[in-house]
Amino acid sequence: MSGGESWDERGIIPRTFTRLFELLAKNQDEVEYSVYASYLEIYKENGYDLLDRGHAEMPFEKWSKISLFEDQQANLHLKNLSIHACNTEERAIDLLMTGNFIRQVSATPMNQASSRSHCIFTLAIEGRHLQSDVITTSKLHLVDLAGSERVYKASVGDRAAASMRNEAKYINRSLSYLEQVIIALHDKANGNRVHVPYRNSMMTSILRDSLGGNCRTVMIANLSTDMQNEEETVSTARFALRCQKLVN
Repeated sequence: MSGGESWDERGIIPRTFTRLFELLAKNQDEVEYSVYASYLEIYKENGYDLLDRGHAEMPFEKWSKISLFEDQQANLHLKNLSIHACNTEERAIDLLMTGNFIRQVSATPMNQASSRSHCIFTLAIEGRHLQSDVITTSKLHLVDLAGSERVYKASVGDRAAASMRNEAKYINRSLSYLEQVIIALHDKANGNRVHVPYRNSMMTSILRDSLGGNCRTVMIANLSTDMQNEEETVSTARFALRCQKLVN
């Protein structure tokens, strides 16, 4: 999602920044925009702030965890997640790179720099119309999902392999919960279901208004062409096919 090291090889998220700030600049004579960013990592079903500068100087075990709670109006709040002003493309990229520097990454049999966590880079946009008192707000979640990987491929024997298998278990479980929510939303739209299990995981709790709310959702599946990864490729394609059922 972040892409390569060169500007020409930048990924979907940096390109989204470019397009977003181009659109905001076109309307600056009519609307005054304020943009705020946060960057959340979900690792083993715990949330961490990737923009907390203190985290770069301390061991991961001492990082502050993010907690979720709802107010009386069912609005979700995230404690210990910092919010940063972000009114230029350069600032957005700087924040993205800052978070990526301390994100949980390790080598696996499928990927030498595999993301071992899900990450959500959120941009909150407030527009104040200059000719009136109208204020509009919107939110963009840019989600980088960790890749689903067969647990048995995570080597055997040593302590690092055991940790990798444990990470894979959490990754696969959270992706399964996401799939369950999407299927439940499809059934609800057809009148076959009432309850949607958003609370099964931190990720689905945070993304509930980007899945079943007033929103548009786009999913991009990254597939491997290596035959050694055939199982993962087929599994990802099937997951994407089921996600296609989601209608906002």
